Amino acid sequence: MSDPKKVQAALNTSLKVLDSVVKEQERAVNRILGLAELLIEKSPDQVTAMRLEAIMEACAFQDITGQQIRKVAAFLKHLGTLQGGLEMAAGATNHVNDAQAKAVGGLSQDQVDRLLRGEAL
Repeated sequence: MSDPKKVQAALNTSLKVLDSVVKEQERAVNRILGLAELLIEKSPDQVTAMRLEAIMEACAFQDITGQQIRKVAAFLKHLGTLQGGLEMAAGATNHVNDAQAKAVGGLSQDQVDRLLRGEAL
């Protein structure tokens, strides 16, 4: 995909999908937690209560995955706004050093890696 307009459209679609994934995940986890809380209110036996608490603890994955998905979405949004970013996303450049990235207004591979790890540039 080397057409910048197609790349931008793909980035926009990807951002919408990621946003939808985060929202659906949040809805599902909220439902699970709500149902587990209702069951705990019924004063179950100790074993059942422990199992319900384990279910609730397991739902913590949503917070972590949601954060990571939001970081990827922020990176994609940033990439789409960079001058020359669309060309880089379209495959015009594979690995970019800092000097090349500055010349086209993009990010180096190291900077991309740092963003994806949630570190400051």
